[in-house]
Amino acid sequence: MSGTVLLFGRLKDVFGADRITLPTGVATTAELRARLIQDNPEIAGLLTSRAVRFAVNQQLVADEGATAISPADEIAILPPLSGG
Repeated sequence: MSGTVLLFGRLKDVFGADRITLPTGVATTAELRARLIQDNPEIAGLLTSRAVRFAVNQQLVADEGATAISPADEIAILPPLSGG
């Protein structure tokens, strides 16, 4: 089973989809962030923002701790919200 990464906002636009498969060999949220930046340098500014949050299985996590993830998990990347 492959994990799912849910994408919102600008990330959804960049990837042209609202979800992608968790890349092989990624074991933490920090590794996921690094892999996505490596594969898509144009999103580095967005993913390095402290306003971007990760949720694992619908629970917000502190990214500084490099939360462990597994192929069975659903990971959401939540960019900052704007509106009016």
